Amino acid sequence: MEKDNIFSSIQFEDELEEEEEQLNEEKKDVTFSSIQFDDEKEEEKEEVTPTLDLEKTQVPSVDTEYEQETLDLSKKKTFQEFVEDNNFLKEADLYMQSRFGKDEGRQEGESNKDFTKRFIEHYRHVNSNTLDLMSQVDWTRSANDTDKSRYATLFRDIERLPDFYEEGGTGTFDALMDYGESLLTDPLTYFGFGAGAVAKFGATKAAKKLILDGMAKGLTKEAATQEAKRQSLKLGFKAGAVPLATETVVAGGEGAYASSALSELEKEAGIRDEVASAEEIALTGGITGALTLGLGSFAIPAIGKLGRGAAVKNINLEETARDAYKKKLRDKASKGKVDEKQLDEFDPVNEESIVDMVNKTDSSVSEDLAQGRKILEKLDPATEITSATVNLEMKQRVSKIVLETFQDLTKSSDKAAQDFVEEVTVGNDKAMVVTKKLLERLNDLKGVDADDFDMAVSRAGLTRDQFAKIVMTTSSDAGKLLQTDSALGKFLKEYKEFDPKFKSEFEKKFGKEDATTSMFTKAHDFMQRLDRERRALMVTQLSTTVRNVATGGMRVTFDIGSNLTESLMYNLGRGVNSALKGEFSTDGIQKGVADIVRDTFGTLSNLNVMGSGAFRASEITQQLLKYNPRLAAQMDRSLQEVGADQSLSSITRALNKANMAQDILFRKAVFTARIDKQLRRMGTNALEVAVSGKTLPKEMLQSAIEESLYFTFARMPKEGGDKFADTVASKFVKLNEALGPLPGLVGVPLGTGQFPYSRFMANAMQMQLDYSPVGGAVGLMNLTKGAWNVLKKDQSYKDLGYKQLGKAREELGKGMVGMSAILAAYKYRKENQDSNWYEMKSDDERTVDIRPFFPLAPYLIMGDLWVKWENDTLKRGVGQDFIEGMTGAIFRNGASAYVIDNMFLGFGSADEFNTLEGEKIAEKVSGYIGELVGGALTPARVLKDIEAAFSKEASIIRDSRQIEGIGAKERSLKTFQNSLQRNLPFVHKNLPEKQFATRSGPVYEQSTLGKQLTGRRFTPKKNTVEQELVRFGMEEFELLTPTGDKMADSYIKKFLGKLTEENLTKEINSDYYQNLSPKKREASFSNKLKYYTKVAKELAEGLAVKEANQLGKSITPFDRAKYVKLSTRQRQLADEYYLEKYGRTVLDMQREEPDFNHYLNAVLIGRELSKAYQ
Repeated sequence: MEKDNIFSSIQFEDELEEEEEQLNEEKKDVTFSSIQFDDEKEEEKEEVTPTLDLEKTQVPSVDTEYEQETLDLSKKKTFQEFVEDNNFLKEADLYMQSRFGKDEGRQEGESNKDFTKRFIEHYRHVNSNTLDLMSQVDWTRSANDTDKSRYATLFRDIERLPDFYEEGGTGTFDALMDYGESLLTDPLTYFGFGAGAVAKFGATKAAKKLILDGMAKGLTKEAATQEAKRQSLKLGFKAGAVPLATETVVAGGEGAYASSALSELEKEAGIRDEVASAEEIALTGGITGALTLGLGSFAIPAIGKLGRGAAVKNINLEETARDAYKKKLRDKASKGKVDEKQLDEFDPVNEESIVDMVNKTDSSVSEDLAQGRKILEKLDPATEITSATVNLEMKQRVSKIVLETFQDLTKSSDKAAQDFVEEVTVGNDKAMVVTKKLLERLNDLKGVDADDFDMAVSRAGLTRDQFAKIVMTTSSDAGKLLQTDSALGKFLKEYKEFDPKFKSEFEKKFGKEDATTSMFTKAHDFMQRLDRERRALMVTQLSTTVRNVATGGMRVTFDIGSNLTESLMYNLGRGVNSALKGEFSTDGIQKGVADIVRDTFGTLSNLNVMGSGAFRASEITQQLLKYNPRLAAQMDRSLQEVGADQSLSSITRALNKANMAQDILFRKAVFTARIDKQLRRMGTNALEVAVSGKTLPKEMLQSAIEESLYFTFARMPKEGGDKFADTVASKFVKLNEALGPLPGLVGVPLGTGQFPYSRFMANAMQMQLDYSPVGGAVGLMNLTKGAWNVLKKDQSYKDLGYKQLGKAREELGKGMVGMSAILAAYKYRKENQDSNWYEMKSDDERTVDIRPFFPLAPYLIMGDLWVKWENDTLKRGVGQDFIEGMTGAIFRNGASAYVIDNMFLGFGSADEFNTLEGEKIAEKVSGYIGELVGGALTPARVLKDIEAAFSKEASIIRDSRQIEGIGAKERSLKTFQNSLQRNLPFVHKNLPEKQFATRSGPVYEQSTLGKQLTGRRFTPKKNTVEQELVRFGMEEFELLTPTGDKMADSYIKKFLGKLTEENLTKEINSDYYQNLSPKKREASFSNKLKYYTKVAKELAEGLAVKEANQLGKSITPFDRAKYVKLSTRQRQLADEYYLEKYGRTVLDMQREEPDFNHYLNAVLIGRELSKAYQ
């Protein structure tokens, strides 16, 4: 289309030239230039207008003569020669300062020998420790040319040092110390121990079963043990095959990475010309893996032997506990405290339950009656179902439970319950049919507690389904338990006679639930299923598992402190009470001390995977929950955000196997420790009860399960529960999960898109309240109430008082530990105000983001706010920091902050969808959807991290927010594509490099493999400018006011990063700046940043125009940015003008005519028209 003068009809030609000049000027920033600094005014003014020819901060170059000397690698250089070489000492000092910080250079008073040893230790760690090797690669990739040259010279030189066992070396002792420390601090070292522990655990379990099976067949324990000994090799191979294979793969990967990383360092050092080839890396990895497999094979017999020994030890321990339990019963019987019949109720634990035997029956028979008969035939004659002496008891117990359950359903408002009642009453089902249907659908009916029934049936060795089939039989007594003459039959008859046609008549008049509602329900259920899968896949990385283990370890530490405090108070109270009664004794003191130790370290002991603690905890848990399958499922199947009763695909569960394994390890340890603590205070212990075959009260088991889930942040809050704000938390979690990710699409900051880990948040906040002065204050109140009630004469008040005192001890213990943690965090933050509240420094001054390591973050944010409040340095935005720190939630600003405000600005019609508002909303929504989908692709991030470890290019940080295109469709598709690309291996390299306002690029991801192995997320060492930002409470993104276009922002940051890193650094280090007061320094820093930002913007626009011209384009990202910065009214006026003139919007015209700059035309038109109509 041929362009005419678009302003010909507008009568403001005189203003047009002025507006065109104004178009190229940026809005002036408010500066401090008008502030009078008295005598310093002129000097200050001079400082805020620096020139661009400032020299770079100079780093001494490497001594040329020394550098040339190191090129001859054939010439050996003894340790003593290194000690006496001043060139080496000088260069090593400069290198260590650059590498680890000024404090890590040569220390005052440090001898030449000691400093040389320290440098050699560093060199050895790089060559033998995975994390140190990764750290060295990270540093080398980002180092400047001078530092790289110095590093190359020194490492070439040290290569000439003879081996430690040769003449002229450091000596064997120093080498063993260096390599030993390196080995002990390498996480991959412990992977081998972990694999061995898993293998031993499996071998112990298999050997124990083999021995007990032999004893069940009539063999003596010694004979059964000999049989297990003969099968040791088989046991070892079966238990160790998978762990050994896994260790082989890991060792191979370690060898391959070492080959790749060392070759990269050697290339930088000039020792080799190119990095290792793929063939060389693969060969090294293969050799390492093969050696591991070969050495590991020799451990197979040992694994079998260790497993057998542990099994025998465990059996002996159980026998001892069983005898102790019988003795206690006899003692009680002799004192008349227990009925003699209890002595005969004991039965050893049957390793092969009736469930296992039933599963071996012919599966081709499908009829319920036939299956019921077969099950009955397999039952031992002495079980509860078939024994005539207990048949009546069993009948009464189960009948009562079923009746009460059905009565509850008739009163329920739950639709599934109502449908069930209607089905069985209208269908005229008999009681035994109703019972069978009820059992089969028990989990689908809300408000029904299946635990009582499961416990009753499980004690007979049956599952719920099997009992339902037995109920259908009519040929045995068991099949007659619930016939029409039972209580349920009578209730059914009365219920039907009440008004069986009422509901039918109602539905004829008012209708049933329609198909549309059903369709939406199914769609919602499907959405929730997909969302569960997504959230479960988001925690599949190895780094997540490692962080969870670290979090569990910290929680154990907290529990040790609180349990010690609680146990001291409890046992001290008992001691005082005994003394007052004259029952004080040495035995009592010894028992009290032993109980304090077990109370304090019980959970830690149960986590001992190398010894027998973890195995024993697992066995006890299995036995205690044997007759309660629902609680057992909560223990074994609950993923942090997914309940045991919620389904997940087998693939997702498989990918979460490592995460689930560590969760279960901690849960069983906590569960067993809690049960054991309670039982010891009742005169027995968990092991004795487990081997006795007795069942514990459901409430006791449920409470311990709740604590174990709470420990791993997987507990579902309950309305009316005993945790802080349990009802509120329950409603929040249920609402959040019911909404799913959809609210984020319309900008509502709720749902699993905003809070994917709502259960974790609820548990985390409850833990913070428990371990805080708040929890301690509640403990004091309960202590007061308990003491008052205990003094009353009424026994019911006394009982209540003792419960309150018990609760008060726990609350006070946790409160004291929490207060100690806050004080420690306060002290740490007071000494480290040069870093952000969520950061800790590593040895090489890189920073580690500790927010994923709960509960460090909550205490650090509290400590940091305390310090800043004292120093009067609190900044705006602390509220969001506090919430994020306390809950672990990261608030998204994208869709949730923008979409809802602009929801109706861009979607009125198809034309309006192609307005700028339509573009923005489309970008935000598609980015949000891409983030959701990207969550399901989390497992791929592990591969991306592995790629980055092997490839320097792959480790470059990329920018997924730079978007090209015109209109909502193009930009939304590009946004969605980038959101997925950024976390996928290989394809993420297609994204542009991310530019930073404080340093020149490229910037590299740090220790990506180390992140997976340790859970720590490193960021590069802060430069001088970044340290000043932290000092003034500023973030990197605050340095540049967004232009409105991410590509334009990137152009500016490219220049700004170079200017600040080189020029601004020198100004900050100047005597003038360092001698300013803190407030004046902040003002000076702000002004300098504004100046450099202005210069960077001018340079960036020039580069953008140059590159556009080279590509034959007429527009740049800055042109679009200026159009974006127009007010809504100005853009609407420009669009109105374009529609009248061309019949299309500005964006439509820009898409159709990419060679003409419609963006700038629209800027001129919009600005002038907004002023023209007064």
